[in-house]
Amino acid sequence: MSSRVALVFPYFRTRTSAELLFPPLGLAALAAHLRRLGVETRVFDGTFSNGERLAADVSAYRPDIVGISSMVSLTGNALRLAAMMRAALPDCLLVAGGPLPTVFPRRYSSHVDAVFRGEADLSFPRFCRDYLTSGGSRQALQRLPLADYPGLFIESGDVVVDNPPIHHSEEELASFPLPDRGDFDHAAYQREWLENTGMKVTTLMVTVGCPYGCDFCSKPVFGNEVRRHDLDAVFEEIDQIRRLGYDSLWIADDNFTLDAAYLQEFCRRITGMGMSWSCLSRVSGIGDDSARLMKAAGCRRIYLGLESGSQATLDLMNKQVTVEEGARATRIFHAAGIEVAAFFIVGYPGETKESIESTFAFALSLPLDEISFNVPLPLPGSRLFERLGRPDEGKDWVHENEVTFVYPSDIDEAWLRRRVEETMATFAQRSQAA
Repeated sequence: MSSRVALVFPYFRTRTSAELLFPPLGLAALAAHLRRLGVETRVFDGTFSNGERLAADVSAYRPDIVGISSMVSLTGNALRLAAMMRAALPDCLLVAGGPLPTVFPRRYSSHVDAVFRGEADLSFPRFCRDYLTSGGSRQALQRLPLADYPGLFIESGDVVVDNPPIHHSEEELASFPLPDRGDFDHAAYQREWLENTGMKVTTLMVTVGCPYGCDFCSKPVFGNEVRRHDLDAVFEEIDQIRRLGYDSLWIADDNFTLDAAYLQEFCRRITGMGMSWSCLSRVSGIGDDSARLMKAAGCRRIYLGLESGSQATLDLMNKQVTVEEGARATRIFHAAGIEVAAFFIVGYPGETKESIESTFAFALSLPLDEISFNVPLPLPGSRLFERLGRPDEGKDWVHENEVTFVYPSDIDEAWLRRRVEETMATFAQRSQAA
C-alpha cells in the first residue's frame, strides 16, 4: 500500500425540488493543503454515485487514511461508509471531520480512529504527513506529537487526545493554497445547473465566521469572528473557476455583505468579468447605493433570512433585526433589479398560530421571487438545541424542506403543513400573474 489519503464526501443526490448541487469545497481545500505537503490525495465525491459504488471506488484506491466529511444530514451515510471502509480496508486509518464531528466527536469516535474538529486546514494535513512518514500504521500514532494537532480528538484504547479547535487568522488564510477542484465531475455539475437554471454555477467562499448569535444557528467550524480572504487570491480562484467552465458563482458566506468596503472592492473588481453571482445577506446595513453597485457587478439574486413576520418571534430567535428592516432590505434589492429569495421559519418554540399567520401574510406582501418555509431544526451547537435537549433521532433529519418537527411541539403539524402548502400555492399564482 502506497502512502495515500482519500477524502470522502458521502452525499448522494436526493432529486428533491430543494436540492442544490455543489462540489464539496472544504475537501477541495484540504486536498490542496495535502498536496502542498507532498501527500498523494484524491477526493471522492458521492454526489453522482451511491454508497456501494463510492465505497468500492475508495477501496480500489487503497488509501492509508480515509477522511470522511460529515454534517447532521450526512451522519447516517458517513457512519455506514466508515463501517464499509473498516471491513474493506482494516488497516486504514479512519478520520471524521466537519460540523457534526466538531460538536459531537464522541458520536464518531466509536466508528473512526480520530476526529478533527473546527478549522483543520493546517492540522489535519500535517497529521496525515506525519502519520504516513512514521510508518502509516495505528502503532505510528503513539510516536506522533499528538498534542500538537489543533482540533484532534481520539478515544481509542490507551490513546486519549482532546485538543481544542482553533480559528485561523486572516494572515494564515492569505497563505493558503487555492482549493484544488481537480477531482470533481464538473461536466455533471454544469449539466445539472444548465438544465435547471440555464447557468453553470459553483461555490466560492470569500469570508468565514459570523458575529451574530441567532438562537437556531450553529457555526461550530468557523465561529464568531469574521475573517476575509485576500481579494487577490479570491480573484485568482475566480479565474480558476472560469477556466473550469463555470459562468456563475454561489458565494456561500454567512455574511458576505457585512463589510461595506470589502463588498464594494469585490464589486469593482468583478464588474465586466461576465460572471453572475448570488449570495446571502443580512437585512441590516444595506443601502440603495450598495444594492445598485451589486447589480452592476453581476449580482443576480440575494438570499435573505427574513425568518418571521412577527417581531416577537424574531426576538425569540435572537435575530437582532426588525420586521421593518427585513421589508426595507427586500424592497431595496428589488428596486435595484436584483432577484430576492427569502427563508422563513415557522413553528418556532414559543410561537403562536397568530404569529405564524403573520409570517405567511408578511411573505405574501413583499416583492419576493422565491420563498421557502421550514420548521426549526435544532442543530447541534445551537442554543435552540441546548434548550430543547436531544431531538427525536427517529424523526427525519435528512430530507430538505420537510414540515416535520423533530421535537415535541404545541403546533399542529398537519395544520402547519396545510398552511405552508396554501401559502406556497398563493405565492406561485401571484408570481405567474406578475
